[in-house]
Amino acid sequence: MVRRLFFRRLSLLVAVGMLASSLSGCVLATVRTINEDEEAKLGFVGADYVDEIWDSQLMPTYNEQAQDLPTLLPLIAQDQGAAIEQFGSRSGTGAYSFMVKGEGKILTFDTSSRAGLAAIDLNPPDGTADVSITIGPLIKISQRAAVRDAVGFIVYNDFSNQEDFAGVANAMGDRILAMLVDKFGAADADSIQDIDPASMEGKTVKFTGAFTLDDPANIIIVPVALEVTD
Repeated sequence: MVRRLFFRRLSLLVAVGMLASSLSGCVLATVRTINEDEEAKLGFVGADYVDEIWDSQLMPTYNEQAQDLPTLLPLIAQDQGAAIEQFGSRSGTGAYSFMVKGEGKILTFDTSSRAGLAAIDLNPPDGTADVSITIGPLIKISQRAAVRDAVGFIVYNDFSNQEDFAGVANAMGDRILAMLVDKFGAADADSIQDIDPASMEGKTVKFTGAFTLDDPANIIIVPVALEVTD
């Protein structure tokens, strides 16, 4: 009797061990909806991310926190460290970027390069250019990154890899370029180079945007909002 009970217990222990062994090889599956599964297959899409945050987070942040250039530029010239500490933001160890706003006259509208620039004499005008605004049709990746990095809440560690993080900057640049095409009345991005500079020079421009402080003597602003009037 004792012997029979012993073998029954032994058999039970063996069965439990086999069951535990089989379960240890199982992988828990994540249950997704059909739409979520399709999104997972597509991977990260920078344009979708930017569309989601542009009006709800990014533009409100720029509108609330952009610094007046006539105030910020003298501070940078006097104490760059203080300006960075108060208003700068960056991702990683690169140059700091700033959210800014301003208004002034277009002195030159240079479309000789695809990386076109408008030189701006900020109010109150003195006849000399204070900053430049990128006008396209080429917006460099470093300029696109300024818009992303200046806002402060978009950080590299929130993304899976460098490619996704760069994709956010690229998508922002594409959105900005579409805005510039509309504001300048161009048919498309390439047509910006066909604009007669004389038709733009002397006009008033009001803008909100970002720049990276890699050369204080040559500040180039990428606008997230722009208005041009006579």
